[in-house]
Amino acid sequence: MLGSFSGIMSRYKVRAYCQSRSCAYVHKEDVIEAINHETAYGLALLYNESSSRPQCPLCGESMAFYSHSIIDEPWLP
Repeated sequence: MLGSFSGIMSRYKVRAYCQSRSCAYVHKEDVIEAINHETAYGLALLYNESSSRPQCPLCGESMAFYSHSIIDEPWLP
């Protein structure tokens, strides 16, 4: 199981939002799920450097990408 250790499952994702300061659009689905934080971060950087980024459906500006990690913490109730 990727990203797991003794039944613990952490998830590493790339998400997107509109880069315009006047727009609050956030893409509701994850763009991609990666195998670790470094890969998610690297993919977000790669997508942000692309010249053919998707446009915001609300205002038409380019979308920006960021990595997002969900870390399971088994010691918390």
